[in-house]
Amino acid sequence: MENRPVTLITGCSTGIGFETALFLARKGHRVFATMRNLEKAGPLREASKGLDLEAFPLDVDKPASVKKAVAAALKGAGRIDVLVNNAGWGAFGALEEFSDAEIQSQYETNVFGLLRVTREVLPLMRRQKRGRILHIGSLAGKMSFAGIGLYCSTKHAVEAATESLRLEARPFNIEVAVVEPGNIRTPFKTNRRIAKVLGEDGSAYRKPLEKVLRAGNNPPPSTPGPEKVAAVVWKALRAEPMACRYPVGTDAVWLPFLRRFMPDSLFDRVLRRRYEGFQGESA
Repeated sequence: MENRPVTLITGCSTGIGFETALFLARKGHRVFATMRNLEKAGPLREASKGLDLEAFPLDVDKPASVKKAVAAALKGAGRIDVLVNNAGWGAFGALEEFSDAEIQSQYETNVFGLLRVTREVLPLMRRQKRGRILHIGSLAGKMSFAGIGLYCSTKHAVEAATESLRLEARPFNIEVAVVEPGNIRTPFKTNRRIAKVLGEDGSAYRKPLEKVLRAGNNPPPSTPGPEKVAAVVWKALRAEPMACRYPVGTDAVWLPFLRRFMPDSLFDRVLRRRYEGFQGESA
């Protein structure tokens, strides 16, 4: 039992966190699966019967909650070998129309919360002289799209934090990497928080952005599910050493590649035609 990796995962009530917690527990990890609202833990507890998985509350927005959760994991297992920073959400709307409070809320969870949990766990890993940290980033951390510019900016920040932490933690035998899912079929998109102005029909961008939102919330049947991300997390944790980035899905591989080598004039033309298509679609 003591040789089994001890893993703390944030944001496990649904989607990627849910599937990753189950996947790693099935692979022999002792999993502390955390979520903001423990009332949503029922499905995970049911699915994890017979596995070494414990669910408890952790709200990454609240420093006291982070400290309490990490302390509980440490008390239960004596160490934390793996941290998977998955908690996050997506804002949707035109960048111009987000309020200061909406911008701060998006960054509070996706950036400050991620760093808050990481800062709480790193001293433990340094004392252990080992550890692995995986951030769940996104294709949106490599390139931006209409309607999700605020969310994309937080994921760009995660990319930068990963590279820095990777170098800083290396002398302590701690490895850091980011997993970059492309389009994945999870409740994440339907749970996006719409900018207040857009939700109240006061947006100058309402017509095209509503169609962008509708298209994003209805992915094609071929879109992979969160279990594919969980499998890549497992692949990363088994790697010696871990790579810096792990894209998930063909779009997460090819779109950044095309963006990098496609001239701006051509890329702008492609995006303009796509955006005009949304404007011309019937409601």
